[in-house]
Amino acid sequence: MTTIPSAVVEAAARALCESYNDPRGPDAMVMTIKGGTLVPNWQTYRQAAANVLIAAAYASKCLKPHTLNDQAHPCLRGLQFGREIYDVEIYGNGQGEYLGIVLEEGGPSRIVFRGPLVREGDVRLIRARGVQAWVEKGSEDNGGG
Repeated sequence: MTTIPSAVVEAAARALCESYNDPRGPDAMVMTIKGGTLVPNWQTYRQAAANVLIAAAYASKCLKPHTLNDQAHPCLRGLQFGREIYDVEIYGNGQGEYLGIVLEEGGPSRIVFRGPLVREGDVRLIRARGVQAWVEKGSEDNGGG
C-alpha cells in the first residue's frame, strides 16, 4: 500500500469537498456514518482523496493500482487481460443492497446489476446479478465513455 503524507491527503480531501460543491464546506463539523461522532467535513472525503492520490501515482508511472494478474485475487486466475474499456459505478442503499451499472466505452451497451453484500467465511463481497441494458435512441448519453 502506498503511504501518502497526511497533509497531502487533507489537502486533497478539502479539494474534493469543494469540487463536489458541498454546501457545508470542508471545515464544517459533520456526523460520521458510524459512531455518530462529529468530525470536520473534509475528513468524510479522506478515503476517497487517498484513493484518488494512489490512482494518480500509479497512473503517472503507467501502472495499475492492483496489477491485474492471477496473483491479485483468486477470482482472476486463468484470465488474460486486454485494454480497459469498462467503467463501473456502484451505489449502496445503506441496508446491504447495492445497485450498479457497467458502462462500455464507446458503445451504448450497459449492464445493470443488483445484489446484496454477503459474507462467505471471513470475506465480504457483493453478490450481484446483471441485466442487459441499452441507451435509448435520442438520449443525450450516447455511450461516449
